Amino acid sequence: MESTAPVVRDPAPDRPALADPTTAIILRLRADQSTGLAVVAVLLAFCLTSALLVAAVGVSEYVIGHFAAALSLVFALWAKHHLWGRWLRPARGPRLVHDRPWRALPALVVRGRTRQWASVVQVEEDGVRTAVRVTALSRAHRAVLARTGRAWVVGPDEAGWAALRVDGTHEALPAKALHRVPAAKPEPAFAPPEVCAARELRADLLFAAWFLLAGYLFVGVMSLGVDYAVGKALLVGLGALTLVALLITPALWHLRVNLRLPALVAGARWQRVELSLAPWKARADGTARAAATVHGGGDARLRLPAASVELLGTIWDTGAAWVSGELAAGAWVAVGHPGYGPVAVARVERVEVSERVQDRP
Repeated sequence: MESTAPVVRDPAPDRPALADPTTAIILRLRADQSTGLAVVAVLLAFCLTSALLVAAVGVSEYVIGHFAAALSLVFALWAKHHLWGRWLRPARGPRLVHDRPWRALPALVVRGRTRQWASVVQVEEDGVRTAVRVTALSRAHRAVLARTGRAWVVGPDEAGWAALRVDGTHEALPAKALHRVPAAKPEPAFAPPEVCAARELRADLLFAAWFLLAGYLFVGVMSLGVDYAVGKALLVGLGALTLVALLITPALWHLRVNLRLPALVAGARWQRVELSLAPWKARADGTARAAATVHGGGDARLRLPAASVELLGTIWDTGAAWVSGELAAGAWVAVGHPGYGPVAVARVERVEVSERVQDRP
């Protein structure tokens, strides 16, 4: 198994997993997000209700499509978060990581899927292989696992619940032990983890924007030529969609900088810098607006509009990060740790004396 000490810091093997303050912040955010998911579920129920009302008050060729779309959203919400919700219950995930330390185990992804579905990871301890179903495992996570061949694990407990952490991250991903280890399916060749992460962040932003646009266009098309009763039903769906838009637009606004990430990372000439972070506060979506001062021969100040808590935690641990280009005033750069997933966009606001960079060894 490959050592990650030169770039990121390994979890402490002699302390409970939740002793890591970044892990604790992320776990608290996940618990708080459960309320938000409940609100979204209620709004989606309004969409279903509007579809049923359309079906009741007047036949339309769009009813089946409307109903199927709303039902698909409910199913997708359940499929993406069912493991998180069960793991977060008291006496499961939080208690598990509160009491036990991380263990480094050989790991292999045997069933790789997107973050919206659970992947299956095989871990081995004392010659015994165990398969765990892990939620929210991204392509960047899988790329790191493929390179390092290890994962950090807590559990499984007597009920089969576990937590899994990937090198370069702090999040305790929910995992559930399976009764058998499935045959491994070959994983595709991955781009570097930071490239995978940049693409996923951009794709998430575009998907949310297109989802809202498609929803309004769909309601607009359906409203053409309908009678008053059907129109009232459509207003219910329109109202639910508008509430969703109001909830997610603030996040979309500060995440818009992620549209720049793939280009910045693809053309990166990574250079190591020593950083100190100003105090920051995590947002509900797991990001924060942060400011960092680059040290060494002068000072450059970086503004990170939407840095992940994971990235900020790693910078806090190591006191360093890599930037994708020269620190010229007004320039946009990517900030991360090459070979690992967390990455963010930063703007260089002030440069003094000379460039403060040290080539990555």
